[in-house]
Amino acid sequence: MEQMYTRKEIIRQMFKIGIPVAAQNFVSVLVNMLDTIMIGSVGEAQLGAINQVNSLYVFFNMFVWGISMGTVVITARYWGQEKIDPIRDMIGLAMRVNIIAALLLSAVTLTVPEVVMRVFASDPEVIAYGVEYLRIMGWFYVLPAVSTTFLSNLRAIHDVKISVAVYTCSCLTNLALNWVLIYGNLGAPRLEVAGAAIATAVSKTLEIVLVLIYMYKFEHRLNFRIHYIFAKTAQYIPSFIKFGIPVFFSEFIWGFGMTMQSAILGQYSKEFLAAYSLVLVILDLSTVAMCGFSNASLILLGNMIGAGKDGEAKKWSRFFVIGGLGVGIFMATVIMVIRPFAPGFIVCSETTADYILSMLLVCAYIDVCYGTSWNLGAGVLRAGGDTGFVAKIDVFSAVFMKGVLGAICGLWLKLDPLLVMTIVCSDELVKAIIYFVKYLKGDWLRHGMTVHQEEPELT
Repeated sequence: MEQMYTRKEIIRQMFKIGIPVAAQNFVSVLVNMLDTIMIGSVGEAQLGAINQVNSLYVFFNMFVWGISMGTVVITARYWGQEKIDPIRDMIGLAMRVNIIAALLLSAVTLTVPEVVMRVFASDPEVIAYGVEYLRIMGWFYVLPAVSTTFLSNLRAIHDVKISVAVYTCSCLTNLALNWVLIYGNLGAPRLEVAGAAIATAVSKTLEIVLVLIYMYKFEHRLNFRIHYIFAKTAQYIPSFIKFGIPVFFSEFIWGFGMTMQSAILGQYSKEFLAAYSLVLVILDLSTVAMCGFSNASLILLGNMIGAGKDGEAKKWSRFFVIGGLGVGIFMATVIMVIRPFAPGFIVCSETTADYILSMLLVCAYIDVCYGTSWNLGAGVLRAGGDTGFVAKIDVFSAVFMKGVLGAICGLWLKLDPLLVMTIVCSDELVKAIIYFVKYLKGDWLRHGMTVHQEEPELT
């Protein structure tokens, strides 16, 4: 690629990639927020149950996302080299791994759902509602394993609009069915938690149908087909292990950390858990812009490096680092603006409302940290190929700060839940500082990520 990257072109490409990614996440999180409001109006125990079950889904989704993004960092460079066959092969490899993981999760949740729920909650009522949800949703985990893998890798070739369309249709379907099935509207039975599970299952089914239609009828640059799941990928394994697997560990361990965080905080009262359920959705909503920005930096810098433009990649990395922090500060300000109104989003007790107001202060602090930690870890450093370093820091963060430190403070010392939440979320501040120091050293750009199709040696 002989493209010269001007500021105007960078900004155009950033918006072209970042806005659809942010919009996709915004729609998804917004619908989750409305779902939370809906189920929150039914009862605090039901709200807590669905939030804790969704923590398990976050854990699984981080696995799928981790494998997918592990291929994206490589396929972005292949796109810079204008090579298509390796991209198809890498997508097939990722899809194969994710399908196996989904089938294993389904087997566990359908066989021993009570055991699974006891990991995430101690209240018997919350556990019972969670089991009801899992008995339905457990059959459908394989669907997002396929759709997420395909759609995430399309980002490497700047094909992001389809993701917005698919997830918008899926989320709106989920929202509409929730309104019908949770409350029993339009003559349907009032199913409450079971209704939420059915709505999610139907929306995931719609997702995969739309993805397959696009894959076979409209996408003509990759021409990916399901049989590529079984393609021979041995020559790509060394580079995937060296560069892709660390990305997987980063994403998966982040999901593990969030799951540990939810499990630890889930041992507190129903009031705290209900507040945490709402606040977590608001926090997710506030991070969509940062997710879009970090994805844009990953793809654009990866394309530059793949095209042999190392100098331009280093030059424009500074733009993304400063911009990421700015996005984090802006979203923290948004949280402070909506904070006084947030308790009115659900039907809750005075205790729960107080928790919501306090937690949102923590969320504003977290957003500022996210602005640097996400964009450097998931964007700049990952695009440069320094995925091993990022993975080590992410593992330390999740295992020590969220897992060990969270368990000591929450389960052993039984400190105030707001203090525990602040402590376990401060891992993002630690990561932001470490990543920034690493970036300033200037040794974050790595080569040898791609391989020749006919030769096993790294280039």
